[in-house]
Amino acid sequence: SFGSNPRGRAAGRAGPCAHPMSAASAALFLPRQLFKLGLIFVQLLVLVWFLYAAYDIRLYPIKEFGMIIHEFDPWFNYRATEYLAEHGLDKFFKWYDYDSWYPIGRPVGTTIYPGMQMTAVAIWETMKKIPEFSFPTPAPLLMLRPVASFAQKLGLMYVPSVPTTITFAQMSVNDICCMIPPWFGSIASLFTGLLTYEISRSVNAGLMAVGIMSVIPAHLMRSVGGEFDNEAVAMAAICSTFWLWLRSVRNPGSWPWGVLAGASYAYAAAAWGGGPIFVLNMVGVHALMLVGLGRFNSGVHKAYTLFWVLGTAGAMQIPVIGMQPVRSLEQMGPMLVCIGYQVLAFCDSVRRRSPKMDTSAFIMFRIRAMAFLIFGLVVIAFVLYPTGYFGPLSSRIRGLFVKHTKTGNPLVDSVAEHQPANPSMYGAYLHLPLNFVLHGGLVSLWNRNNGFYFLMLYGFIAEHFSGKMSRLVLICGPIVSVSCAIWCGFLLDHIIQPFLLLLGKEGYKAPDTSTTNGDTGGSTNGSSKGKDNGSKGKDKASAKDKGKNAKEGKKADKKKEVERPLMEWEEEDRPGGVMHIKKIMNNTAARGWPSSTQKAYQSAREYLDSPIGAVPRAVLSVAVIWYVVTMRASVVPKIVEFVKHADQVAHSLSDPQVVYSVTDRQGNYHLIDDYYQGYKWIDENTPKDARVMAWWDYGYQITGIARRTSIADGNTWNHEHIATLGRTLTSPEKKAWNAIRHLADYLLVWAGGGGDDLAKSPHLARIGNSVFPDHCGDEDPRCNKFGFHADRSPTPMMAKSLLYKAVMHNMKEGVKLDRRYFQEVHTTKHGKMRIYKVMNISQESKDWIADPKNRVCDAPGSWYCVGQYPPALDKLIAKRKSFAQVEDFNKGGQKSAYTKLIEKERAGRNDL
Repeated sequence: SFGSNPRGRAAGRAGPCAHPMSAASAALFLPRQLFKLGLIFVQLLVLVWFLYAAYDIRLYPIKEFGMIIHEFDPWFNYRATEYLAEHGLDKFFKWYDYDSWYPIGRPVGTTIYPGMQMTAVAIWETMKKIPEFSFPTPAPLLMLRPVASFAQKLGLMYVPSVPTTITFAQMSVNDICCMIPPWFGSIASLFTGLLTYEISRSVNAGLMAVGIMSVIPAHLMRSVGGEFDNEAVAMAAICSTFWLWLRSVRNPGSWPWGVLAGASYAYAAAAWGGGPIFVLNMVGVHALMLVGLGRFNSGVHKAYTLFWVLGTAGAMQIPVIGMQPVRSLEQMGPMLVCIGYQVLAFCDSVRRRSPKMDTSAFIMFRIRAMAFLIFGLVVIAFVLYPTGYFGPLSSRIRGLFVKHTKTGNPLVDSVAEHQPANPSMYGAYLHLPLNFVLHGGLVSLWNRNNGFYFLMLYGFIAEHFSGKMSRLVLICGPIVSVSCAIWCGFLLDHIIQPFLLLLGKEGYKAPDTSTTNGDTGGSTNGSSKGKDNGSKGKDKASAKDKGKNAKEGKKADKKKEVERPLMEWEEEDRPGGVMHIKKIMNNTAARGWPSSTQKAYQSAREYLDSPIGAVPRAVLSVAVIWYVVTMRASVVPKIVEFVKHADQVAHSLSDPQVVYSVTDRQGNYHLIDDYYQGYKWIDENTPKDARVMAWWDYGYQITGIARRTSIADGNTWNHEHIATLGRTLTSPEKKAWNAIRHLADYLLVWAGGGGDDLAKSPHLARIGNSVFPDHCGDEDPRCNKFGFHADRSPTPMMAKSLLYKAVMHNMKEGVKLDRRYFQEVHTTKHGKMRIYKVMNISQESKDWIADPKNRVCDAPGSWYCVGQYPPALDKLIAKRKSFAQVEDFNKGGQKSAYTKLIEKERAGRNDL
């Protein structure tokens, strides 16, 4: 039942521990066990159904388009997985890729979070060792076929069909990469259920969490088949880490779970860039919160120490993370919490070894210890700061803590998923479960265990950060699922519980709380001592004591101190801290609560859990079930609407983007594969050493599908190089050709309207201007001179640009590229992609770049690649002004006019 024995250590001390089984209870034992077995069987069936639903709803792209990787970033992830499978982990971490970010290259091995790639290769290697097999489905499973058929006839979605044979066949790396998101969608749903159970201690709540998480669109948005992106794996690792952390602090004896929590965190950190920041800081803040709540004890100390030490040690093995946990301001907080935990544990150790130390002395000792720690940390920070030891906050992280919608980096600001989420997005991706988040939170107030405070913390952080960056709506999926499921589990538990009570389940028993007279400021070491003192007091009671008048009794009642039994998360009555203060407050509150009121409350609860009280509750449960099933209560259509909405979202996410489907006005289905076929044309019709210039977005697909060298890809690690590309594409045709002939053999543009390159081009010009101030000029930081007029005609700067002419070549009267510079070689069937050959390329520059002696990268102390361009581009590169950003260690960078504009707008000054 909901919240079953969340305070188990208290229950063990309260009241008689065992009762002789009555004849009625013995007679009902077998029916009760049969009922429980039936309930468990139904719960297992529902669990399997929900896990399969999480898998099945993510298969739409696989069923419609086959095993094909989606969008942009997944193509890079797939290419990296291929490299890892072919060359092994050691070479993978040393991989410097000269087929991307031409001519400077990219140090992939030290800039990638490889957890997902390592997972895919581990699955691939394991499958190779298992021989293919096929055998008939066991009879017990075949017996479930009628159940599945019945469920399908009822119209239930995602019901699995029981196959007649079970087969296993090996899979290619590509197929495994496509299937990992559906597989891990089920795994993440399962861990969300375990997380919910740990907070609520309700099996039904955990079960509902699995069901909600399996289809909630916030979880779908990064985990449909083919969406081989980091979040597809990271969500499972995040939920696993949070569950294991809460399990490790359930009670003082559960600290060994901290080992698994640390291992899970290390995997989460390896799989997702947000892992070292979001996951680590969530656990660190919760650990700090436990101290503030007076719940620090030896078990919590061991659990967090194991979590941080083992998790950080594992994460630091990943090159891209390295020493960040002990250097980066984004990750240093949890380390300071761990250090503080050691000081608190030391203070407790001294107290236990000094029995004569009273409460006031212990308080002063701990204050001195913390003051010494703070002083030491300040001294260390003062010494290390001038050395550059501490890493700065990245622009994305800074953007999560400010009220504006722009970061000052035009590249980051140009990415739609970095913009704030709006209410409509929350409604679309969280839908019905969002309406019951508050209900679940209020229900959780009843059992304020350590998990409850984690629930509150997670909810606050998810709401805040997703409001700053729409991409982070996905972290709202688990917390919304958990909160809604707690409410659903609460209702289900109260519907089921009366039947268990009627079948002999032991109900609520009022706790036997003893009281002592004395000063509440004293220190106790546990409830057992209080009980001993109480029994001695009873032995010494005299007839005179029993004959006190009512007035004296009331005075004694006001002085009473409730001997509160320890909660499950408590180890002892720790003096001199928050727990001590809470004890005083509880005793004060107990004095203000008349004994008659308390007894009336306890009597009412005992009555409701008695066989007599359970009868009307059972009748009410039957009525509720009948109403929901037969009368189609208003909640049923809402649930159906939510599932259908999730199904529609899954369908909308199914298009791999390089291939997508459309339906014309006559209802005819069409498959548009222009982008995929365009890249395949490059692969089949250009030299293997061909270099393809295109906007930054398409680099992953150029190297992943076309298998050719790209100028830049979807990573933001080198702003100056991307700005050089943006400036070149938005420059006049001949001026652009003068630079391109030294860098590329082919030019690729997306055309055909919609989100083509013309729609993106103002961003390209703005990004170029952030490094080349002469492009649009400092007086026009937003590059408004590059764009469209109100009538959709291009501005003079756009009309002259290479990008406009390449997209509109021979599509609009008077618009064409000069054949002396660019020659059209391929346009796809529907005109979505156009490819041009760069004429009269500089072979001298190409040979110079290919010479290993001219490859200069890996700047000292960082993974940033300074790189070298061919000498013919020296004049162009000399015009660049290093952009003042922290991600690429340009400590000497200058603020662009765009950055200054955004800063003035933040300050409320609009003088530009």
